[in-house]
Amino acid sequence: MRAGVERDALVVGMTLVPGFVSRNRSFALFEDPEVRRARTRSSELRGIVSQLAGALGHVEDLAVAHSVDRCELRYRVPALRIDRRASLSELELACVRYLAGRAGVPGLHASAADRAEIEAALERLAAGLHLAQIDADR
Repeated sequence: MRAGVERDALVVGMTLVPGFVSRNRSFALFEDPEVRRARTRSSELRGIVSQLAGALGHVEDLAVAHSVDRCELRYRVPALRIDRRASLSELELACVRYLAGRAGVPGLHASAADRAEIEAALERLAAGLHLAQIDADR
């Protein structure tokens, strides 16, 4: 991974903007194991939001449990007879809340603290990618 780009910030960028980094134009970047993990994680987070938004049926028993360093998101999709548990970081939960709120999921919206955490991660991502230098090279 490019020096200075932190994986959590990359997960946020790829979760909020799925086409953020084009695999075809940045193939070498996608050979990095950390980038592959970030891409996989962002896909998982978007999948959770899709399920919460009702793509697979009505969602029941939505709950979030917080521990010291992780959060557990739990819900059921009775139509498919599945119970899902996802262990998320606070930042990942903030992304899920933000996207779920935009998708109209009742009871799951980003707070001001969630938005601040997302914005801080995006700023770290921009700093790590050295966007100013990329623009100067054009």
